[in-house]
Amino acid sequence: MGRAPENIRIGVVGLGYFGSHHARHYAGNALADLVAVVDSDESRAFSTGITYGAEGMADYRGLIGKVDAVSIAAPTSDHHAIAADLIDAGVHVFVEKPIASTVADAADLVARADKAGVVLQVGHIERFSPAFQALAGQVRALKNIACVRHAPWKGRAADVDVVLDLMIHDIDLTLALAKAPVIAVEAAGSLVVTGEYDVVGARLTFDNGLTASLSASRVAAEGERSLTVTETGRRLRADLATQTLTVTPDGADPDTHEFGPADNLAAEIAGFLESVSTGARPLVDGRAGLEALKVADLIRAAIAAEQTITGVMDG
Repeated sequence: MGRAPENIRIGVVGLGYFGSHHARHYAGNALADLVAVVDSDESRAFSTGITYGAEGMADYRGLIGKVDAVSIAAPTSDHHAIAADLIDAGVHVFVEKPIASTVADAADLVARADKAGVVLQVGHIERFSPAFQALAGQVRALKNIACVRHAPWKGRAADVDVVLDLMIHDIDLTLALAKAPVIAVEAAGSLVVTGEYDVVGARLTFDNGLTASLSASRVAAEGERSLTVTETGRRLRADLATQTLTVTPDGADPDTHEFGPADNLAAEIAGFLESVSTGARPLVDGRAGLEALKVADLIRAAIAAEQTITGVMDG
């Protein structure tokens, strides 16, 4: 069945595990026309293109003039070069997390998107989790946040450490809840499988008195993705794997809400298409991706220096 001419013309760059899911979701979205898919492995690009009725390409620059918007799921080290070229060409960009390898590159992408007047969305997918959204809607007076993100070794994303691979999700969630600058960072990490940190623990202090502890491992025996908020008189725990929210008032039994299976990527892509269509600000825009990367850099610096990093972050 053909697409309506007003549908958003889409390209996907990078067809690894996550990029292939981007292509599948766009192909099944009634608002999108998946025009082309790109991968440095030409055979993968062509086979994926055949699967979804799209053109297969080996060079992302071939998208310019053919698409309105793009998802970038290439390796992190390639994010800046690809996104910069496409943004400058007037293409709306959804780039997977982290937004870029360095804060300078991330800031450059934000500036380019502002100048070009295009949407820049960053793939912090947990913001679209029903359990997290329910928790965020209930918090009143935060005192402490505790995040745990543990996963068994999967042999992927070895080009970056666990801070940029996994912990960056919880950094973004914590910043979304805290709504305040970080003034101190403590962190420690271990090398286990790769030449990068595979296990990291961090503690953030915000200028409003809130504290947050973050634990990330990609070599754990069992998986866990949870975020617990402590307030005066109660505790709220979102299990991001099972999509449940448990609220436990002091001295009372816990009350658990189940949200059922959720396709966070489908919601994320739908949000991107809505922003492209209407011009509305994405739930996770380039600036949010930049701020998360700034904190990630502070955590990595604290590990390297083996000391607490202090000083209010620039807004």
